[in-house]
Amino acid sequence: MANEKSRVRLEVRWSDESMEQVDRIKAFILVQWSLREVNAFLELIRKFEELVSRYPNGYQRSARYPCCRRAVVHPNVSIVYEVNRETIDIVTVYDNRATSEIEPGV
Repeated sequence: MANEKSRVRLEVRWSDESMEQVDRIKAFILVQWSLREVNAFLELIRKFEELVSRYPNGYQRSARYPCCRRAVVHPNVSIVYEVNRETIDIVTVYDNRATSEIEPGV
């Protein structure tokens, strides 16, 4: 366990596009469901940040975005990110459903 605590965490930085997509998804969830589900979505994002900051290569390589990795944080939502020397840069967030009800951001 001591090794886990000593593991270096990389800074997670969100692009403007990725933040816009998160906001779009939050708004969609709030219209379709409730604040409880929005908070659950935000908790998934928080857990993703924690994991990716410790294990940057822990998610699969993205077939869609060269040099990036893709984390499926929910069956409907993926996060694409790039691993750099000192940071994790979130490139975009998108809906995995083929016929998305959320306006696509990619």
